[in-house]
Amino acid sequence: MSWRDRPYSGPEYERPELRLQFRRPGTVIGWIIILNVVIFFLDLLLQKLFVPHVHKFCGLSLWGVSHLMVWQPVTYMFLHGGVLHLLFNMLMIYVCGTEFERAFGSRRLIQFYAICGIVGGLAYAGLGAINPQYYDKPLIGASGAAYGLAVAAIIFFPHIQVILFIIPVPIRVFGLIMLAILLFEFLSPEGIDNPGGQLCHAAGAVTALLIIRSWGMAPRITIGGGEGSASSKPGGWLRNKTKAGAWEHRRKRQAEVEAEVDHILAKVRENGMQSLTRHEKKILAEATRRQQERDRDFDHRNRL
Repeated sequence: MSWRDRPYSGPEYERPELRLQFRRPGTVIGWIIILNVVIFFLDLLLQKLFVPHVHKFCGLSLWGVSHLMVWQPVTYMFLHGGVLHLLFNMLMIYVCGTEFERAFGSRRLIQFYAICGIVGGLAYAGLGAINPQYYDKPLIGASGAAYGLAVAAIIFFPHIQVILFIIPVPIRVFGLIMLAILLFEFLSPEGIDNPGGQLCHAAGAVTALLIIRSWGMAPRITIGGGEGSASSKPGGWLRNKTKAGAWEHRRKRQAEVEAEVDHILAKVRENGMQSLTRHEKKILAEATRRQQERDRDFDHRNRL
């Protein structure tokens, strides 16, 4: 009996399909990736031409900051030490940053990316004041900003999956694995392999948490659920302490917009589109656009 006689060889059985989908990056994320790649190859060209000290003057160090090289906290984020260094950072920025820009817009992405990267770099520069070994040793790479975006993705976009050793894992599992690796290095007798770089990563991640809290979007932390859970008890140690603030204002504003849209739709049913004012048409068009974005995002999550 050959394989062609088996029932699974018939036309009614479809072949399994392995499909990889890549989302189109947002405008800002696309330019960030392009700039990093172009500057990487430009850096390689300068090294071939024996142009010295590019990393010394454009990387970040306490020596550079103390000599008023005020561009270093920004320029260091666009330099990388090798192909793997560049590839890892660009993949993280693409995966996490694309969702961030789609959800929060280009302006907030620029603010978030720049602050996480700059604070991460300055934390490394501060290390030079404690350990002379790092005083004039330049830091390069976009890892501080990339880890900030990863923290935002862990909080807001848990549907993201990361390929880890050819195995797709949820972004939150990936975050726990990275944290476990860092703790293992910290507790091992050899210590952390790259303390300066890891300090930059940690500072970028903590900065991301502080920014999210300042925006009034800190997540609700719970363990278990229902009556009697630790988070539901009045004295629970993980009781939510997040104030209403901007988050509640945003929810209230969204409810007001939805009520206004319902009123406009009722007016259309009664009197037709010609009865709407220019302002009402603009509100309806914006609501339609947001609903289409939510539908596309829902469809994308189902495909994942």
